[in-house]
Amino acid sequence: MMEGVVHLPRWPAGRICLVDITPTAWEVPYHGASITLCCREGFFEDGAGMTWLTEVTCRLGQLEESLDENGRPHLTISDRLFRSLMPVGRPMPLVLAGYHMSFLRRLMGGPHDRPPFNLCLYRGLRQLCPWVADFGLQLSAIELVPENIPLMTRSGPQARFASAETLLDVLLARLPVNRLVALSTAAVPPPPEEEPLSGMSGWCNMTPDRVFVADQEKET
Repeated sequence: MMEGVVHLPRWPAGRICLVDITPTAWEVPYHGASITLCCREGFFEDGAGMTWLTEVTCRLGQLEESLDENGRPHLTISDRLFRSLMPVGRPMPLVLAGYHMSFLRRLMGGPHDRPPFNLCLYRGLRQLCPWVADFGLQLSAIELVPENIPLMTRSGPQARFASAETLLDVLLARLPVNRLVALSTAAVPPPPEEEPLSGMSGWCNMTPDRVFVADQEKET
């Protein structure tokens, strides 16, 4: 249900945590299924792109069944895996970025109207580079930045993560972060079903919880 409009300042700088979650086996996800969570933190400056602060970290975990806000069962990542991404007492990044970020955020939990905000690579592509939006994460990145093919065609989650990094760079070169976050609430068609988690409930839910409006002037 729509909750209201949130105005976003044009942030001069901040931290972004890029995340990706993949199943260990290509099958319909279930309670207890093994997954891999990859993440990397970086620092953005308005108009200057990303400076990565950490290396890519990949951790194994499991999906667990819990209840959503309506009392219906749904799958989430284990609390242990979530705490490896967001340790208690550690300052949160300004933005969480990922391919289908609203879906990933539902897997991880947390409110969407304050940091960390969602930056959805897929929604950004759908609006800024629509000719590749139906290709999926890796093929979209290869189409847009073919010189990165050696990094993006390896086996395993590292190749997907290199593709996500490439798409984040592409989007940051086009718009400020606050505008990319605002685009991440747009109602668009769902991502391709060829993606590894597309069999999970909620994959096709593209209804935003909030509407974000991005200020054009830089925050002082």
